[in-house]
Amino acid sequence: MKWTKKDIDPSLVLTIARRYQIDPLTASILVRRNLTEPEQIRFYLEDDLQLLNNPFLFASMEDAIDRILVAREEEEKVLVFGDSDTDGLTSTVLMTDALKDFGLEVFQKVPEGEEPYGLSNAAVDFAENNGISLIITVDCGISNHAEVAYARQKGIDVIITDHHHIQAPSPPEAVAVLDPKLPDSGYPFRDLSGCGVCLKVAHALAIARLGMYKEPLALLYAGTDPSAPEAKPTFVLEAARLDNLIETSRLRIPFDPERASDTLQKLENFFRGRVIISWNKKETDAFFKVHFRGNVDLDVMDLSQLVGAFWPSMTKSSLADLMQASKLKKYAREAPTAVDTLQSIFSAYIIHTLQSQGLLNERMFQLAALGTIADLMPLKDENRLIVRKGIEGINRAPTGGIRELKVSMNLAKPLEAIDIAWQITPTLNAAGRLGTPGLALNLLQADMVDHAMEAASQLIQANNERRRLGTEGWDIVRDKLNESLEQHGGKFAVVGSAEIKSGITGLLASRAANMMKVPVIVVAFKADGTCSGSIRSAAAFPLTKLLAHCADLFLDYGGHDSAAGFTLKIDQWQAFLTRLSEFMDRTEYSTEEPELAIDAELPHAYVKPELLHLCRQFEPFGEENAPLVFYSRQVPMVDAQVVGKNGKSHLKLTLDFGAYKWPAMLWDGAERLERDFSFRNKDKVDILYKVTTNYWNGEERPQIELYDIRRAED
Repeated sequence: MKWTKKDIDPSLVLTIARRYQIDPLTASILVRRNLTEPEQIRFYLEDDLQLLNNPFLFASMEDAIDRILVAREEEEKVLVFGDSDTDGLTSTVLMTDALKDFGLEVFQKVPEGEEPYGLSNAAVDFAENNGISLIITVDCGISNHAEVAYARQKGIDVIITDHHHIQAPSPPEAVAVLDPKLPDSGYPFRDLSGCGVCLKVAHALAIARLGMYKEPLALLYAGTDPSAPEAKPTFVLEAARLDNLIETSRLRIPFDPERASDTLQKLENFFRGRVIISWNKKETDAFFKVHFRGNVDLDVMDLSQLVGAFWPSMTKSSLADLMQASKLKKYAREAPTAVDTLQSIFSAYIIHTLQSQGLLNERMFQLAALGTIADLMPLKDENRLIVRKGIEGINRAPTGGIRELKVSMNLAKPLEAIDIAWQITPTLNAAGRLGTPGLALNLLQADMVDHAMEAASQLIQANNERRRLGTEGWDIVRDKLNESLEQHGGKFAVVGSAEIKSGITGLLASRAANMMKVPVIVVAFKADGTCSGSIRSAAAFPLTKLLAHCADLFLDYGGHDSAAGFTLKIDQWQAFLTRLSEFMDRTEYSTEEPELAIDAELPHAYVKPELLHLCRQFEPFGEENAPLVFYSRQVPMVDAQVVGKNGKSHLKLTLDFGAYKWPAMLWDGAERLERDFSFRNKDKVDILYKVTTNYWNGEERPQIELYDIRRAED
């Protein structure tokens, strides 16, 4: 394992520490992780949900909401069609909940048994037979051109919500297509999960239920120019138009008494047909009365009174005071104006109103967090807010069957994103892998405790069965994969077999890719004349480009650069192998084990329990946001024990950092004791580690988990 520590600019660290009012250690970690822009840093230092992007930034969101509104008005039936993995299942549940709460009659379907991924003609026929006139796909649909056309022929509209790459030149001809990876999606963050996209639809529906959909609004500030020198105060009028709560235009007029009539005309044109919102109605009315000689009668909504229900103390503050107190101003590229502050307060008020009325609720964030973690979405930007909010709810008041699943799995400790990735989502995934995704739907939608407990028990049984099939499947493909790896010059491995189930191909491919450090393809041949395959790679590899290269051979395909899948006819198998070899021969990629990047080198005095607070600042950890890696030199060992239930393969050390002695675990590292370093000889060690919490018998204790350890040089 290579240890690397990136050199960073000390002046940049100092600048960031001062600007964001954080300690130098936190600032240095941000810099080492290339998190130096305000738009990045705010998602590590703030938990405010007003940082979520407005759902109407999706170019097609209005089209989607308009069609759903028509469905409600016409009392139409709607089908939510999802996928059978955790992201697809949570997407199905979230969208179904949101539409039912909106007053619609909703059906739902996900692929079962050996049914292929994505919208199918059979699902369209189901919709037709049940009088359904609108299908909403979740976590799928972007590649279902023929199926969407088939639905259109039958008079059934389709709304696509997806997050996968589009391989065709254009998306299917649906009523609306919401996919952040589309070049013209309009949405500023491309890495939402499928359930994350559904959360955006739910957010948009919540805005509609609040009465804010297409409501023409305008923000107004009239008073002393905050940017003018105190010695020479001047007056200014600032305004911004909001459509679906998104700023669409802005007006700023320095007040000139001699041009008052021109100013009035500009204001009249700008505000025409809009509800005007200002901070203090009395002050705004007084300004217009004095400076426009009473010729203006504004109908102004007083934001200071609206926010009083949530933040009573704010009603006594002036807008100038609030501008100074705003914690979000440090993330602005330019000094915030009065209208910027108004907009920030109004945005916070809307978010709190949606939450207080249950229109944007914790269940939605819990589902979206599960989908985001399960589908290995990068934990950056607003995914951090979604997952952090969701995990907070899962730990405090888990929704529906998640509570019973935690109980059944003896998960009493507070869960982190990594715990959910290793414990919860594989169990939910097990149902789909065995062709019985309804088990997971039953859990997530259970409305009674006994039903949830039964569903949790069945899911755990399914997960045990998945593990058994995985073990059997590994015995079947292991030698074949090794032969394939050798045959292809160590660049990749591929195997196809009729002896394994399609539901475990992803598990087998992942296991092999992690061991071989190359792209691995595992394919299950099925009795219907088709085969389903999964592709995984432990290192960076353009899986989506590989799919595109073979697209004409596939019946269906999709995925990400980290994980992908496909279906093709068995008679195309040899053609696929030929095409695969062609692509791999011309594609260069690194098969070396990635270096482990050090976030900070810590003197012994810094290694104290308070480090946990620093680590939590950077949580949730997961895809593209690995746990913090610390480095310390010359650490004395106080104790060393070989531990473990099966064969005692782990190493437990006690390390002396001076003021604190830390328990430290090196998993599967027992053989290294007295080989690479010696406790008998009282060696000091250099260590690469993360700081975690050990939960035992109801107690929480900080501990160190070692990535690597070396005998320290004298």
